[in-house]
Amino acid sequence: MHSTRALLELCPEIKEFPKYVQYFGPMFIKLAKDRDSQMVILDEIETWALEKSRIPDTQKILHILYNEDVLDESNILEWSDSADNDIQSSIAKFIVWLKEAEEESSESD
Repeated sequence: MHSTRALLELCPEIKEFPKYVQYFGPMFIKLAKDRDSQMVILDEIETWALEKSRIPDTQKILHILYNEDVLDESNILEWSDSADNDIQSSIAKFIVWLKEAEEESSESD
């Protein structure tokens, strides 16, 4: 599933990423149909961020893909536990936000 990597490579600046995701969103939603597919996408993001020294962009990328319903919060949370330490530090605020949102939705059920 190198389509995630291709999208990241196409995007010269992180501020342009939402435009690319909106354009290619339907394709990504089809590709990210289950847990395993989403884990592959998350692993590709991690590998790209580490190889390209784009670790600070990881949180924004995850947040965009989450907002566009490409990635589920449960899969992001599961993946984050085993992510690289630098990635974990970079996405810490987003992970806290996801956990709080998950707790709120559990309380309202």
